[in-house]
Formats: sequence, C-alpha cells, structure tokens
Amino acid sequence: MPVIKILRNGQLTLPAKFRETLELKQGDLLYAGLEKDKIVLKPVTTIERKSVKEKTRERFFRLIEKTWDKNKDTDPREVERLVNEAIEEVRREETAAETKE
Repeated sequence: MPVIKILRNGQLTLPAKFRETLELKQGDLLYAGLEKDKIVLKPVTTIERKSVKEKTRERFFRLIEKTWDKNKDTDPREVERLVNEAIEEVRREETAAETKE
C-alpha cells in the first residue's frame, strides 16, 4: 500500500497507478467520505459529470436570455459586459458546486 504525504492546504497526489487504473485525469471529480477510520474516495461517474455540465449550460443560457431581454435597447458593448458578468457568475457557481462535492 503506497504512503501519500498530505501537503499544504490538505492537498495530496494520488499515485499514478491509481489514476491510470481508474482513468482519472486533471479536473475529474471525486466523492470523499469517511468510513470509520478510513478516507474513501470514489470517482463521480461520467453520467453525473455530464449532468453537472448540462445543468451549468442550461443556467448559462437562461442568464444570457434574461440579460438579453432586459437590455434590448442597450448599447451592444454594455450587453457584452453584462454577458461576461453572467459567464463569471456561472463559473463561480460551478466552482462552488464542485467544492461542495
């Protein structure tokens, strides 16, 4: 059994053999849990990942439509600025959702 060192802010590196066996790559999500005195990590399935991405995409387009409707008579540059703000809001929410899991 490999020994893993906990780094700054609780970060750790999974052994390459684990990542390869489970086909994990940078950006993949893992469920983390405790079972008695053990830490258990379980990959989020592809279907679950697609679901998260689809929900994010739907939210993004709802924000775009809402922004567009509210600003029909606004200068296009201002609309672009508002759209960029909406994009950042979705990214923040997605990051927060990933952090909670």
